[in-house]
Amino acid sequence: MMKATGASTQRLVGGVALLAALCLVPVLLWVATVPMTNRFGDWTVALASISVMCGLAGASAFALNLILGARLRSIQSFLGGLDNLYRVHRANGRIAFLLLLAHALLMGVSRATVSFRSGLALFTPSAGWTIFLGVIALTAMTVAIILTLYAKLGHEMFVYVQRAFGFIFLIGALHVFLTPGTKAVSRPLTVYLGSLAGLGILAWGYRSLFGDLLVRRHSYLVKEVRELDPSVVEITMTPRNGPLEFTPGQFLFVTFYSSEFNAQFHPFTVRSEGEAGIIALRPGEVTSQFHPFSITSTPGDRELRVVVKAVGDYTRALHRLNKGASARIEGPYGRFSYLNTTTNTQVWIAGGIGITPFLSMARSLDSSGYDIDLYYAFKDADQAYFLDELSRLAEHNQTMRLLAFPENEMGFITADAVERTSGDLGHKDILICGPPAMIESLRSQLLAKGVPAERIHSEEFGFGGR
Repeated sequence: MMKATGASTQRLVGGVALLAALCLVPVLLWVATVPMTNRFGDWTVALASISVMCGLAGASAFALNLILGARLRSIQSFLGGLDNLYRVHRANGRIAFLLLLAHALLMGVSRATVSFRSGLALFTPSAGWTIFLGVIALTAMTVAIILTLYAKLGHEMFVYVQRAFGFIFLIGALHVFLTPGTKAVSRPLTVYLGSLAGLGILAWGYRSLFGDLLVRRHSYLVKEVRELDPSVVEITMTPRNGPLEFTPGQFLFVTFYSSEFNAQFHPFTVRSEGEAGIIALRPGEVTSQFHPFSITSTPGDRELRVVVKAVGDYTRALHRLNKGASARIEGPYGRFSYLNTTTNTQVWIAGGIGITPFLSMARSLDSSGYDIDLYYAFKDADQAYFLDELSRLAEHNQTMRLLAFPENEMGFITADAVERTSGDLGHKDILICGPPAMIESLRSQLLAKGVPAERIHSEEFGFGGR
């Protein structure tokens, strides 16, 4: 995803400030109902009060994360793009979890100051089913976050885990609104929490439950599937209606419908491996799942092209995608483009399959005053996808210079190597796309050379086989 820069950074900061304020509102409404001396009279009451404040802020942050997860265009625009939205979504989700965890632990400690057994009982069914609903929700949230952060999930299972957060929120909301005391002290607090929770549930339903009906998508047909090597294919699609409008460098979410393609996927399989039996459960692979891919065609083309590298079962199966298969497309998304920079003097750095967004940009270039150096780093000649085409484009378009960087001969690309060829980098916009490790390494090197952070733009290829 493209890092926030310039005006995008300002929107990001403003969006984060607004989210923080929305999470603080219920805390302030609750605090205003009773004198503070009554909230912190002794350790037991003080711990319980801090616990309630954490719970109110955490529940609000959780609801806001469901709203962010709906990927509404108005919110994307407010935050400065989908890339910023994802960053805020990840950070806000972790904050929500920590606040809710603190709520549970502090309430347990508060009870334990009276009786240790009472503190432990708070986490068992003996505390009452309305309180135990909160324990169930927090436990499920913990498991989902551990799976998201630390388990090596396939894209399909990752999506299902993300969808589960909506059900977890519903359980937690029941705990919030059925537990007596907190809301009873303030009608505005009850209305606020109810409104925020309702919006969160509606947003989750819009994206996760009824996305096929409510989210605007485009219909395409697969025209050609061209194998570039055993792990990479280029898919060409034609629109059923009008072509998609996009900016060079953007990406989209795609799902394919094909009998030959789907025949490989089974929700439950058993295979033998040595003397052991391997059981595979892959429910997401037999339903429509949208995967993100960069667009490689140009805005003037009626046909839409994407290049896919196999990184999981779904993307490996795209080699079997047949001509005439249906495709549904959502997008476009992203601001990673040479058109969204402040200068026409630019350096593009691609690593491996990270060349894909630059393909659309290079194919779209004209002679309108740009001065671009494109560095293409690849492991060896066998993985230099589209190198011949890019060479021809550079020969016929004097605005772009192509610099091939085979790692087996020249090692990893560095900021020093770029500076030796392209000269002073401080006044150029630098666009980087490739593996996260390459991006972070180059970013650190460029910053050390004094390149302003707002001139470094990057697109990270992560989950989902972009």
